[in-house]
Amino acid sequence: MALSVQRCWNVGELSSDALRVAVAVSIEMNRDATPVADSIRLVRHSGESELLARQAFDTARRAIIRCGVNGFDLPAEKYGQWREIEMTFDPSNMRIK
Repeated sequence: MALSVQRCWNVGELSSDALRVAVAVSIEMNRDATPVADSIRLVRHSGESELLARQAFDTARRAIIRCGVNGFDLPAEKYGQWREIEMTFDPSNMRIK
């Protein structure tokens, strides 16, 4: 799932200051492996600026929704394991942890 989301994650939308903020995001998933858009929440962030954290979170949220519209390639029989997911988006390293 992380690789799928990374393809949709547009860090070019972030200000240069927001590129230094990593955010951890929690997501609830439907059985069809699509994200529940209203469930996506900011769990924690690096840095002290709430505004920059919000910018980074909004970019991560859009990536999750954009890439998850048709569902992620997750094994249906393991729904209990991926029903709730936490992902860390770290734009300074252009990767998802």
